[in-house]
Amino acid sequence: MKKWITYIVIAILCLTLTGCDSDSNASTATTELPEGSILIYYINDDTYEFGTETYALNQEASTLEQVQDILDIMFSSTNGINTTSTTNQQRANVIASSMKMMDVRFRDGQVTITVNITNEQPDTYPVVLSKAAITQTLCQLDEVEQVAFTIYDSSKVLEGGTAIEYYNDISFVDNEKEGGYLQKGIITLYFADETGNMLLEYDKSVEITTDVSLEQLVIESLIAGPMRDGYYKTIPDGTTLKKISIKDGVCYVDLSGEFNNTLDNCMDAVTIYSVVNSLCELPTINKVQFLINGEKQEFYRETIPFDGMFEMQSDIIKKETTEEE
Repeated sequence: MKKWITYIVIAILCLTLTGCDSDSNASTATTELPEGSILIYYINDDTYEFGTETYALNQEASTLEQVQDILDIMFSSTNGINTTSTTNQQRANVIASSMKMMDVRFRDGQVTITVNITNEQPDTYPVVLSKAAITQTLCQLDEVEQVAFTIYDSSKVLEGGTAIEYYNDISFVDNEKEGGYLQKGIITLYFADETGNMLLEYDKSVEITTDVSLEQLVIESLIAGPMRDGYYKTIPDGTTLKKISIKDGVCYVDLSGEFNNTLDNCMDAVTIYSVVNSLCELPTINKVQFLINGEKQEFYRETIPFDGMFEMQSDIIKKETTEEE
């Protein structure tokens, strides 16, 4: 399983709440809720901001039964939510239409939700919003500490078709930064070791917005180079990213001609696979096709066949070793 999808992703979302007089501010509404009630989060269709509706819990039900009742409402509300407030129905979607709930379980403070995602990549805007709304809603229950999403991707965008993601009540905070959506996470990059013959794994914290794709962040981070001692650049100076796209699990990377320049103390294969391995850590990428100035190139620096597709190569990654006592 790729490392990116096993991280606890910390999402910072724009929680400027809309509509609903009594629920117009989540931070204050939480303290003013009727006893035995919670807020169900929904997504405003026009602004992609969150709003809330008050929902009265069944006090006789178990935690699992309460969770099931809430999710039944959220997943069945494709045209609005049916809660104790009736004035704002038909105005918002709760869950992305591409997400279908298959199973829900509760154990030791964790709600595990199995969902099927169709016709959409698992990290698209509506899907991320939906996971945020579910987490914010369920974590109001006293017994719920964490929400795990087991995501089944029927279109096989993900390697192996599944992913697991974990969120909790501190995964989402108010964000007043203009531009809305911000998601913080970790990307795994590969830079050269001191010999230039092997790659070292390098985790980097990044801010993800809807304006810049993950694959673009990866390439830009590789071009910028490492910020820690013991790691070395793999991309020649002056290299720029001209275009990048993903189709059917293949990432097409179009780089400027400077990528062909020789980089001292770095093997050609290390340069190539720093890009390939870093991109293939993303859940939507299985192969990489290089282009130079928009065209395929037969060889890289006249040494390595370069016009075919590249896959993750683990043999070139330097393994961590520990000394025996």
